Amino acid sequence: MSKKGIWLLNDIKPEHLEKLKELAPDHKVINSNDGENDFPVEDIEIVYGWDKKKAEEAGLLETEGQLKWIQVSSAGVDYMDLDTLKERSILLTNASGIHSVPIAESVIGMLLAYCRKIQQAIADQAQHHWREDQRLIELSGKTIMIVGTGNIGKELGRLSKAFNMKTIGINRSGREVEYMDHIFRQPDMIDHLKKADVVVNILPLTSETKAFFDQKMFAEMKEGTLFINVGRGPTVNTEDLIQALDDGKVSFAGLDVFETEPLPEDSPLWDRKDVLVTPHISGNAEHYNTRLFNIFEENIRAFVEGEELPRNLVDYDKSY
Repeated sequence: MSKKGIWLLNDIKPEHLEKLKELAPDHKVINSNDGENDFPVEDIEIVYGWDKKKAEEAGLLETEGQLKWIQVSSAGVDYMDLDTLKERSILLTNASGIHSVPIAESVIGMLLAYCRKIQQAIADQAQHHWREDQRLIELSGKTIMIVGTGNIGKELGRLSKAFNMKTIGINRSGREVEYMDHIFRQPDMIDHLKKADVVVNILPLTSETKAFFDQKMFAEMKEGTLFINVGRGPTVNTEDLIQALDDGKVSFAGLDVFETEPLPEDSPLWDRKDVLVTPHISGNAEHYNTRLFNIFEENIRAFVEGEELPRNLVDYDKSY
């Protein structure tokens, strides 16, 4: 009887590879990065990471085989064929939690770049221009609204408290979250926007959140709000954001994600001095692969024992 396969589509450290073989001795580990592509696709039971091109070339989701579980390396799963996975009862786990430190630090970095005029200083340095007469802003005492209070939002709340900021958390249920001074339900958020000096979007992309930040939402913000998007690009209507910048409702936008990626060369966002563009890198982490494997290790221990996966199981009805 041939072994079932674990197909590695994400980089893995040698010590993690050995640990995986130890945890799942009845499985053959296929590392696509080492050119191991001759294993029968119908015998693949677990996929670690995701590569759409390789999966399509192998016919992974089109083959009636033994595929039972996919562990992706991202927190968002909107790029996956969720309908097919649900129909075939294939488990999907994401990487939620491993991005909390780098993304939260990136948000603070964006805010400091604007408030302490670091972004302006970098541009001035290139022009050998000494500019002293600038109005700088302090984060201390400001109110930050964190839209999405999962692992990233909670870590951002912790860092915001270190800067002596007041925190408002927004989530679906209104459940209490550590480091949040106040919590409001997502449907009620629009009634509280004027309380915030800073609004940070960490929403996943679902049918409910597409173009969530639109003209109506921006119109309810206080004048000069700082807006950061490290969630998903399509949760923000770009044209409405630009209009809000033009109108002064938003005085600065720090954007790591966009409706179209890569950001088109002709996008007006590139040339705006009130916008900071980063190329979807806020989740890049020094210890990314180790953190991802820690999730996978905990799950595969349960999987081989026939138990329910304990970490980051995606709810197909919620799309996250």
